[in-house]
Amino acid sequence: MIQRFNSNTPTLLLGCLFSPWLLAEDKPLELDQQIVSAPSVESTTVAEMARYGSKVEIVTREQIERAGPDADVTRVLQQFVPGLYVAPKNGPFDYGTYSLLGGRDGDTLILLDGVRLNNRLYGGLYLDTLPANAIERIEVLKGGQSLLFGTEAVAGVINIVTRSPQSRVASGELNLGLDSFGGNSGDARAEQIFSNGFGDLGLLAYVSHNVSDGYQPFRNSDIKNSSDKDRGYEVTTFGAKAIQSFGDDARLQLFYQYSDANLDFARPVNDHKTTNDRVQQIATATFEHNLSERLSYFVKGHINDWDTRYTRINNVEGGGTKVINDNDYWGFTDWGMQVEGKAVLPGEHVLVFGTDNQWFKGQDDVMVIDNTQAEAHALYTQLRPNIEALPNWHPSIGVRHEAMSGGDSATVGMLTSLYDLSDNWALRGQYGSAYKLPNAEQLFVNEPEFEMGNRNLKPEKSRNAELGVDYRGSLFQRELSASVTLYKRKITDLITLDDIQWVNGEGEVRMRGFEADARLALNEQWSLQADVTRNLTESRAGVTINNVPSFFARSRVGYESVDRLWGAGGAIRYIRDVTSAQRVEYGHYSVVDADAYRYLDNAHQHRLSLLVENLFDRDYVTSRASNVDNLGRPFTSEVRYTYRF
Repeated sequence: MIQRFNSNTPTLLLGCLFSPWLLAEDKPLELDQQIVSAPSVESTTVAEMARYGSKVEIVTREQIERAGPDADVTRVLQQFVPGLYVAPKNGPFDYGTYSLLGGRDGDTLILLDGVRLNNRLYGGLYLDTLPANAIERIEVLKGGQSLLFGTEAVAGVINIVTRSPQSRVASGELNLGLDSFGGNSGDARAEQIFSNGFGDLGLLAYVSHNVSDGYQPFRNSDIKNSSDKDRGYEVTTFGAKAIQSFGDDARLQLFYQYSDANLDFARPVNDHKTTNDRVQQIATATFEHNLSERLSYFVKGHINDWDTRYTRINNVEGGGTKVINDNDYWGFTDWGMQVEGKAVLPGEHVLVFGTDNQWFKGQDDVMVIDNTQAEAHALYTQLRPNIEALPNWHPSIGVRHEAMSGGDSATVGMLTSLYDLSDNWALRGQYGSAYKLPNAEQLFVNEPEFEMGNRNLKPEKSRNAELGVDYRGSLFQRELSASVTLYKRKITDLITLDDIQWVNGEGEVRMRGFEADARLALNEQWSLQADVTRNLTESRAGVTINNVPSFFARSRVGYESVDRLWGAGGAIRYIRDVTSAQRVEYGHYSVVDADAYRYLDNAHQHRLSLLVENLFDRDYVTSRASNVDNLGRPFTSEVRYTYRF
């Protein structure tokens, strides 16, 4: 069975309710699209939480296209997610610093179509090889979310949703881009839905290639005896998705993505050549089934395989080179199985229940880790009661228990609530606990002169509370949407290095702050949007949290022509003070970006896009390492041509 509707409709409805940023001037391309009809148990998990009091932001495909021809996921997140601090280390396709609601790097869980990208070897976030052209939308779920998503979902969850086939006729897209640093990009996508004896089969394939010599990410005064002064990259990705429906009640989805990346690892001193050459493969299989109108489930298996070859060659004083690492390997494989069901009980109460199981193995030829295998198994349930006496109240309550090999187990609970005060106002809140399991390095590293693991580590535990109010209505007869969120978090059993031993600290860390965002339609062509975030951290017993800005803000103004054939916008982001791990303060900068687009035909098949980053060529610091500043991207202009068929 095929359903006809605009594919952006569900996203727009969610955005109108929960995400003022979706109401920006980035209007969707209107197409009469078709999708494979099927249950959507697994694909709506993040968005459904907004109905019960969690704050959800959605970045649309149209906003992703505004991020530039060489855009990776990090840049998209930096530009379009209120309350999320993102600082790419040395430009596109590089490591970054992330902070959501005052959290640390590892406090946000990153998913690709529901598959965990945070790895259990080091626990880091690795988004540096994901091109933006493969993404349909990005869902950001804020606050402690360990109930449904497990370890590391302390400050929130970012779910990156890849594109799916949506057209019965053969269709697709071709993009070509150039930037002022000599970088170029190209990507293509093709898709079609067919009918067969089982139902409908949707097929989609995409490929992308991004390459650049990059820019010099250090000041001249910090570069000493280095040959390679620019930080370049070359990233090639291809992927495919197949969705087979079985009547109206079941479907099978298969997905595979392969990324091959050659990434410079910028170093300012004695650097002859330092590279990460990486291959990452992600595969998923998901079966969804509606047994009846009141009972549905999904079964999902996945594998995430990451293989990196690290090379480091130093220049030697007086001439010559010295090989420190020669194609040394580090990588991991994470595979798992998740089963989740949803039942509508008598009285229209909804019960969600499931099990989440993961197995992990890793290897590092440089760092000695005695045991690089682990597994974790979880059971969880959530009740979403329907209270007839309070029809405007939408609460939920749930509990999760997870145990892993090596380290202790964790049990968490969560309460959420959304109350519709009126047609314009809604009050939301959530309270619960979250956790972060120790990774393999923290448990099993064996480097007596540098750091030692601790097999008795307990998971980090946190108590999280968020309270927010949302408004959607008008101001001076102009459409206005606004939101304010207060948050508070207390972390105990914080995993930290005590000299060279990984331990659970006796102190605690308290974080609190607020986030506010709003969008105002000045008229049918002009719009204005802004967000601000304030973070306050209070440490006990010498425990510190680093690389979290005390305050940051962004604002954007946009214009679109009446016929929607062209548009332009400008944005500014301001970052106040940030403190590094070496207790050095950096930040204090403002960066201005601008973008524009023009359709060359009324059918919206041909489009030219322009992005200018760091319009005033501001010199600013994204992070610090080894007492050296990593500089943000200087003035960069990028142009892209798009052809849709």
